[in-house]
Amino acid sequence: MSGIKENLELFWISIILRIAMSSLFFVAAVNKFVMGLDISAGYIIGTFSKTWLPAFVVAPYAHALPFVEIVIAFWLFSGQHLKKAWVFTAFVLISLAFGMAIAQQYAIAASNYVYVVIACAGLYVSRYDGCDCSCKKC
Repeated sequence: MSGIKENLELFWISIILRIAMSSLFFVAAVNKFVMGLDISAGYIIGTFSKTWLPAFVVAPYAHALPFVEIVIAFWLFSGQHLKKAWVFTAFVLISLAFGMAIAQQYAIAASNYVYVVIACAGLYVSRYDGCDCSCKKC
């Protein structure tokens, strides 16, 4: 009986993590679209103007970021290929944290690394999420 209860709790943890992270990425993406993609990208590019990262690397990343964020939001929310979604999300979060460290915004980088840990927790409990029909059991 306790095994069922434990799995049920892990199921809910997975659902809660998916919804929380999905909503975070959804709001981040929507804010960039509402602000205007060029304005949003310009802000990001400006953040790195005095760093060693060249603009030809930062600009495509800045322009692609809102689209990547919206994909992550819907991907996590859908629950399809959940393990891949969590790994992809973790690597995007690592890139965001790395960028903030380069820009010497260490508090934001630290927050992003906390999100990486959350993505790892999501990856760990994703096996208990009944939504993912990409597994071999289904």
